[in-house]
Amino acid sequence: MNEFEPTLRELLAAGHTARFRASGDSMYPAIRGGDNLHVVPCDASKLRAGDIILANTDRGLTAHRIVRIRDAEGALWITMRGDNALRCDRAVTYEDVLGRVESIENGTTTRQMAPESATIVRFAAVLVRRLRSTFQQ
Repeated sequence: MNEFEPTLRELLAAGHTARFRASGDSMYPAIRGGDNLHVVPCDASKLRAGDIILANTDRGLTAHRIVRIRDAEGALWITMRGDNALRCDRAVTYEDVLGRVESIENGTTTRQMAPESATIVRFAAVLVRRLRSTFQQ
């Protein structure tokens, strides 16, 4: 039985920072497989578009960037998308959010995550996808 998710949930719920190794390329170039993510507990009122959050989604734990936050039907709905993804994920509620990615560590380099840089990263990701699509055709 995998104890990772329950342990991670307990750590963040108790107010601790968690660190784990990312896998996959859905957040490339911001996050690469093998990078260590530092996740901190977060308050819904402080989340904003551009933040990278760790949430429980249909496919399991996912660290993606917030693209939209809306309050509907008395619940806070958060839409996320990987920087390297063509489509948004299915919206999650705040209860599905485990924490916010505070920094990313790659070997000896640690980068603090700033929502202001999200526009540049998204632009770069779109450019990479378009170039890849052009060369694959």
